[in-house]
Amino acid sequence: MELSAELFEQTIRSFKGDGSSVKKQRRRHPRVGISCRLKIVPVESGVAGAEIEVRTRDISRKGIGIISSQSMTIGSRFVVRFPRADGTPSLAVVCTIRCCTRLSQGVFAIGADFEGIDKAKSAAA
Repeated sequence: MELSAELFEQTIRSFKGDGSSVKKQRRRHPRVGISCRLKIVPVESGVAGAEIEVRTRDISRKGIGIISSQSMTIGSRFVVRFPRADGTPSLAVVCTIRCCTRLSQGVFAIGADFEGIDKAKSAAA
């Protein structure tokens, strides 16, 4: 899934960027450096787990990079809830983990692709 340009812009409007230039990247889906705390909910076999607080690294229209204190399995899923700047309910997005790299003891860099909007969790926010 790829966020529309409008939805992407609405989603990152409330975050603080790191000033990195998107134009310098040659990526198909350029990343924007974002540093904030978010909560994610791991989902295994359709069952939601306990919330985990993570820190964002970057975001693109296709996915998100996070820093977590927990290792995560490639192919597993989580739901991330993005606050909205305009006061509308937060946006809950289902993500699939594509990579997990240990940076140091208890610190993991995780890359995940957006899979779809969780309409039930977005409406409940």
